[in-house]
Amino acid sequence: MKNKNIFTDMNFRKAGLLIVGIIAIALFFLNRKDVTLVKQDTFSVTPIGGTGYLLKSVLHLNNPNLLSSTIKTISEKYFIEGREVARMNMEISQGIPGLKETSFPVNVRFSKTDLMRIFSDDTLLTSVRAEVNIVGEITFENMMSSGTISVNQKDSVLISIL
Repeated sequence: MKNKNIFTDMNFRKAGLLIVGIIAIALFFLNRKDVTLVKQDTFSVTPIGGTGYLLKSVLHLNNPNLLSSTIKTISEKYFIEGREVARMNMEISQGIPGLKETSFPVNVRFSKTDLMRIFSDDTLLTSVRAEVNIVGEITFENMMSSGTISVNQKDSVLISIL
């Protein structure tokens, strides 16, 4: 009587194909969600040189997918008290890990004359809390799809006028 081995090469090949198929299906279903904007916060304005200011903020994105996603571009317009002071268009192609929130520092520069146009009535003012609005979009790609996140954030920032 011959000893039959049920694990022949053909069975190993079929089992391997089955495992690869199961993994591919699992990756498909676990990597279809869109990256989301949690918030953009921690605003601050600092003077740079004698003619400009730097508006700093932190962008928080959540990737609910199992695998990493890539932030391709960030395009935003910055408004202080309803007046546009800066635009940012960055192609960053930055990977962000899956199943967690990731933060990016974002900085834009604007001129002192733009700021003085906004606060021209308050010439004796040394500092003011101003409303900051950010509108724009962020594009991303993950393993199975790509998409666009709309940005519409509102906060306030303390500005020292020198």
